[in-house]
Amino acid sequence: MSLSLRPRQRHAVVELINLMKNSKTPLAAFTTDPEAEADEANTYKVLVLDKFTHDIIAPLVTLKDLRDHGVTLHLKLQQDREEIPDTPAVYFVAPTAENVKLIANDFKRSLYDSYHLNFTSTLPTSALEELATSAVRNGVDARVKCVRDQYLGYISLEDNLFDLSIEDGYQLLHDPRAAEKDVERMISSVVTGLFSACATLGQVPVIRSQRGGAAEMVAKELESRLRDALSQRGNPFENGARVTPGSSSVQRPLLCLFDRNFDLTAMLQHAWTYQPLVHDVLNMRLNRVDVDTDTGSASAATSGSKQKSYTLERTDPFWAENSHAQFPKVAEEVEAELAKYKEAIKRVNAQAAMVDDEGDALGNSTAKLADAVQSLPELQEKKRVIDKHTNIATALLGNIKQRGLDEYYAIEEDLLVGKGDKPSVMSLLQATGRGSAEDKVRLAILYTLSATEGMSPQDAEEVEGALRASGANTSALSYIKRMMTLNASLAKNASADGVGHRRADSSQGNILEWADKLYGQSINTITKGVKNLLSGERVLPIAVAVETLMANQPGPESSEYAYLDPKSPHGAARAPREGDPAFHDGICFVIGGGNYLEYQSLEELKARERTHVRSITYGTTSLCASERFLASLAALGGGV
Repeated sequence: MSLSLRPRQRHAVVELINLMKNSKTPLAAFTTDPEAEADEANTYKVLVLDKFTHDIIAPLVTLKDLRDHGVTLHLKLQQDREEIPDTPAVYFVAPTAENVKLIANDFKRSLYDSYHLNFTSTLPTSALEELATSAVRNGVDARVKCVRDQYLGYISLEDNLFDLSIEDGYQLLHDPRAAEKDVERMISSVVTGLFSACATLGQVPVIRSQRGGAAEMVAKELESRLRDALSQRGNPFENGARVTPGSSSVQRPLLCLFDRNFDLTAMLQHAWTYQPLVHDVLNMRLNRVDVDTDTGSASAATSGSKQKSYTLERTDPFWAENSHAQFPKVAEEVEAELAKYKEAIKRVNAQAAMVDDEGDALGNSTAKLADAVQSLPELQEKKRVIDKHTNIATALLGNIKQRGLDEYYAIEEDLLVGKGDKPSVMSLLQATGRGSAEDKVRLAILYTLSATEGMSPQDAEEVEGALRASGANTSALSYIKRMMTLNASLAKNASADGVGHRRADSSQGNILEWADKLYGQSINTITKGVKNLLSGERVLPIAVAVETLMANQPGPESSEYAYLDPKSPHGAARAPREGDPAFHDGICFVIGGGNYLEYQSLEELKARERTHVRSITYGTTSLCASERFLASLAALGGGV
């Protein structure tokens, strides 16, 4: 059974909109009348969302879908809303203190005829008590039909792609000034999102994580939360696929957790395939992209310009076929589809002309015209798709020409397989080189990271000098260099101590103390990802690591990862042994940001010959375009 997250989440969202139970027992503070609930499901209703849940349902259901399921209005919880009597309201919100107070205020104002409360994750007991008290105090307790934990706190963008909408996660985890409680709160949010994804799948995964960092923190807390849930009756995994005692763990998915520092290059390199290009260059968000059709850019529309918003889903046949293709092929396919459309229109016009010339003299001419007319809606839909991708491709081409993105891509590809050279890099970094200031900083960082033996002081100064001459902010590069020095220092101290603990050295400053606290003896070497690419096979490091872990065999590479099994007795989880069966389904999750390059690299694992991988779901705290990630690095480096 292949695991696909998005169809399951969509089904659960449709069920809650239709006032169905979703196989979850309502909480004891309120009662549910099944007959009344069934009647209300067939009536018009209001859907109340917060910002997070609005983003959850945006890629899942259209406005037409909502209307088909009886939703006449969808409103934001935080906005002032008018009373709508005789109408049931379906709430779908995060279980935050602010949202609970807003719902209690709705009770006080008696806004709706009935209230169906759905939360993205577990509602704390104190919040439940607050809602119950408010409902009784305001005389609406009989109108509160249910309160349910839905475990849907993540955003599904494709069948096997999701994020948690946790912005600036990398910056928070690596800022030595960040409060420990803020870091713990973020870790808890990640665990909650992953727990929700597992609950939707009905699967309790085996967990592998990098040791010593945020990934291991998440792994341990998630393992504890899953273990606690399994001990409770009515837990969300009771109706999912279960592994019976003595059965093979191969029936369950493997969850692989990574810190973003596992490979920084994937977040900064320039893309050349369609989907990553649209995300990185045109700022695709929630499967939508805005394109200025006059200027061919993705910037905000100027006065008099025409801006169009496009949805990019797998239901779009061109997107489904070409999202993984390199841009030149996409351009060729757009031209080919346009030629096919023109040929089809030409045939329709020819058939129409035949009827005009010959009337009914030919017995089948009218039938041919009828066939032609029936084909028009399909042709119109094809033309709409062609126009959409023509406009998107034109916008991409404008950026490619203006910024020289093809040059950046080619040079970076060489760097990442150990074939780059300084003159080609410097030709772009100079003030006369094409590209934005951010493009140049990204290339400079990749050049620095790819210098596995270290960059000479003279080369480093030349790079920074070229960036400054181009008007670029070098703070992000400064941060990377500081972290590389930190890694080398930690590795040296760990080797000197013999047990991997850093000796106290106040001269190393707060950033070293923070990094040591966060990563301990296993702080990741940022350049590790580059080294993994030097084999010459252009597979991203994270895909190599996931494939290795899913093979479920002992070895020096897999031994670097912690092994946790929420279904095993405490302390009984064991590392793989020779001959253990491979995992067929996997979930790869990156803490601190991810992108479509990694997603596509993981997708390609399934296409390999003789692979044991059947399905891979890719998740991250936030899908992050390169320039936004660069801004986080700059902030950590002391820039604005």
